[in-house]
Amino acid sequence: MSLPNVNITLANGTLGQTLQTADGVCGMVLVGVSEGTIVQGTPLTVISLSDAQSKGLTQTNNPIAYKEITEFFNEAGNGATLYLLLTANTVTVDAMADQTNANGATKLLDFAAGAIRILGIMDDPGAYTPTITNGINSKVATAKTNMQTLATTYFNKQWPFRAIIAGENYSGTATALTDQTTASQNRVAILIGDTVASTNRAAIGLLLGRLSAIPVQRKVSRVKTGPLSTPAAYIVATDAAQYTTTSTIHDRGYISVRTFANKTGYYFTGDPTCTATTDDYCFVARGRVIDKAQIIAYATYVEEIDNEVLVNADGTLDAGYCKFMEQQIINQLSLIMKANNEISNVLCYVDPSQNVLATNIVNVVLKIVPVGYSSTISITLGFSDPAA
Repeated sequence: MSLPNVNITLANGTLGQTLQTADGVCGMVLVGVSEGTIVQGTPLTVISLSDAQSKGLTQTNNPIAYKEITEFFNEAGNGATLYLLLTANTVTVDAMADQTNANGATKLLDFAAGAIRILGIMDDPGAYTPTITNGINSKVATAKTNMQTLATTYFNKQWPFRAIIAGENYSGTATALTDQTTASQNRVAILIGDTVASTNRAAIGLLLGRLSAIPVQRKVSRVKTGPLSTPAAYIVATDAAQYTTTSTIHDRGYISVRTFANKTGYYFTGDPTCTATTDDYCFVARGRVIDKAQIIAYATYVEEIDNEVLVNADGTLDAGYCKFMEQQIINQLSLIMKANNEISNVLCYVDPSQNVLATNIVNVVLKIVPVGYSSTISITLGFSDPAA
């Protein structure tokens, strides 16, 4: 047995890299082939395009993965952690999201052991003949349902994540799209738009890269963050700057790309999830905030499992114990999230009248006050006559 001591190891090699917190760790499931040390069907991690290249990735053999990885790191910066799984081009996006498919997204999520906070999936519609239903590849709708089931399963495992699905084979007719604000998949979002014209896919890497680089409470469409790193963006074959029905795509609950008058560059339109606008988690940002709070709450209270609980003579909980349980999580969320403006406030209450002797359960009510968003700014503009 070694002599008791305090051991400190100095980190080295992090200067010049993007600071990567656990909140921004992403995963992508894409189609691709084995090359170098990259094996189809085997998860891996990369921290830069050059890292992926050193493992054998080439644009020639894996054009889809190469493009998405490049755009991810253009946004996230070198040093960001990206979990990657390449599947055969016979694996469609709905199968990737199917939790019963041991070789789909579940393989990557299990490999990451809860580290992935945002997951993106996209197949290769060019490898099969897709059926277009409601203006989009019919497999996207099935993937959305499958992914919600998968995400809920991992939420129950204390490994929460949010998912982005490529809006493949968008027909270009916005009014044909299913209205996702009538759906109930609040852990899933669908992206329409790419960095190349006439594509069957979507810029999954670009979106995940931007999400990786921003704090959890920040909307991916925040203009002050700056334009996207891509020099071009398209909706089907039309430059996003000239596409005329972007607002319809947005209103129907999809993420897309846009421009602003008198500003250069491209921006995302928003971060809606596939659910009603009255849902607390109708934004990806709100989902990321609650996921982070869940992880902190679990880590805080798991230490109290099967601990002794003092009670009063009448069987009610000791006031000091209640205050201890409340203050523990308030302190953690205040220091980690409120201090960083990720939330506005945190409230916690432990009812002292609950009968823990009979149930062996301590119920904690934890509420987060989120930040608000200036999504629409209304200005009343007119002339003023100072002599009137």
